[in-house]
Formats: sequence, structure tokens, C-alpha cells
Amino acid sequence: MANTQTTNRPNASALTSHIADKGHEAPHLAAAAQVQHNLQYQHLWTSIVGYTISGEAENTNTSGQDPQRPPQTPIALLSGYPPHRVYTHPDEQLYMLENGIREDDLEPERMFVVPLVQGQSWTLRHMAAVFDRLREFELKVEEHDRSVDTRTKHEEETDSDMAEKLARYYKKKEQARLTAEWGSQRLLIAMVDKGMGGDGTVAYYVLHEGEVKPRQN
Repeated sequence: MANTQTTNRPNASALTSHIADKGHEAPHLAAAAQVQHNLQYQHLWTSIVGYTISGEAENTNTSGQDPQRPPQTPIALLSGYPPHRVYTHPDEQLYMLENGIREDDLEPERMFVVPLVQGQSWTLRHMAAVFDRLREFELKVEEHDRSVDTRTKHEEETDSDMAEKLARYYKKKEQARLTAEWGSQRLLIAMVDKGMGGDGTVAYYVLHEGEVKPRQN
């Protein structure tokens, strides 16, 4: 009589369980869940929030599509607080140096992330759709952050002299946002390697809206 051997299936990884628990069956949401897991547990981001930019209804007549209209496929978007600043514009960095402001003196800065999979179709139309909605999401999340009072501890630890410097800095930063003096809108592209032989590595790239002033060393 032949021996029968039973092989137990290995337990799912923490990442696989995370995606399954979230119920992310749509490809763009599964990628977002993987990136969210990577940001939280490998890069120590906090207060991560997810959004979806809804796609248009499918149009059977594609011959006359307007390239400025939103893409038909939905786009996932994440935002959260990295432990350190991801990018600082050269002119903003110069202002900080001239006024004796260090990165550690600043409040945490929320960053937006677009999760993508290597080989995924991604066009200027998709990027424009994200940047067109970015300020809307920024205002929503700023309102949420104020409601949970995420900055109280940081403000309590700031002395009066530095508080005055920071007040001038944030006023200048708001003016620079309106004039794009310190650069236009920016976000991160999170590229997940899921191709043949891919190990699920996530690489991050800073994406700017428009031209970027070169940094001088």
C-alpha cells in the first residue's frame, strides 16, 4: 500500500493577508493596499488615507475622445506623513538656511502617493487628472488633520523666537504656493515590481507638475 503524504499549505504573508482583509479585488486597489503596507511598515509613514479618482463611464465611440477629459479607469491615491521630508525646493531650502530653520523645526508635511504597477498604462492624461484633483484632496485632509489636532505637541515644544520664525515661514510658504515660487504641485509615484521575476519591491519617484528648478550644489 502506497504511503500518502499530506502537504500543508504555508500561511499567507502579512502583505497577502492585508490585501485580502481589505477586500481589494480591483487591480488598482490591490496595488494601493500593497503600497500602503510598504509605507506604513517599511518607511514608517503615519495617518495614511486612501482616495479614488473615479473614471468616466466607458464610451463605445472612442474615435472622438477628448485627451483633456478624465481617464476611464479609476485612479487610486494615498496620502500620509513620512518621518522626514521627501523633497524641499532649492529656494525654500535657501530661505530656511537664511532664517536658521531646520527640517526638525517644521511640522510634519503630508505627501500624496500614486500607486502604480510596473508595465501599467500611465499617460499624461492620468497625471493631469491627479493634479487637477490634488488641491481638493489637500483641503479635505487639512480639515481632517485640524480636527484631530495632530500638531499640538510640536507647537508646545517650540520656543517663542522660533515660533515667530516659523510663523513668517508658513506665511511665506502659503504665498509661494499661490505663485509657485517654491515649485508647483508635487507627489510621489510608487512603482510596484510585479513583472516576471519581480519580488514586489516598491520604488518611489518624485513627480512635479511643470518644470523644476535645478538644484545647485
